[in-house]
Amino acid sequence: MNVLFTIAVLAVVAMWALASYHRLHRLRRQIFSEWKHLDAREKAGDPAIDGAHYNQLAVAYNAALEAFPDNIIAAMAGFRPAQQFVKSQ
Repeated sequence: MNVLFTIAVLAVVAMWALASYHRLHRLRRQIFSEWKHLDAREKAGDPAIDGAHYNQLAVAYNAALEAFPDNIIAAMAGFRPAQQFVKSQ
């Protein structure tokens, strides 16, 4: 009976870790996509660039990286904090 309980606990922990990883990975993909979009607009000389949406994503992602238990998965998977978007002059 102890073996079955151990297997069940390990399965729950593995499912939690996988869900956490996918959530962080999804946020990181959104950030990269938005960053590329902003960078392309900046290089094109678009004067109406507003990085507010990107910065909101970056704040949410960075908060997730620091919050328990996602911080454990983030450290093991090598996730790094996102930089804030600052419009160049």
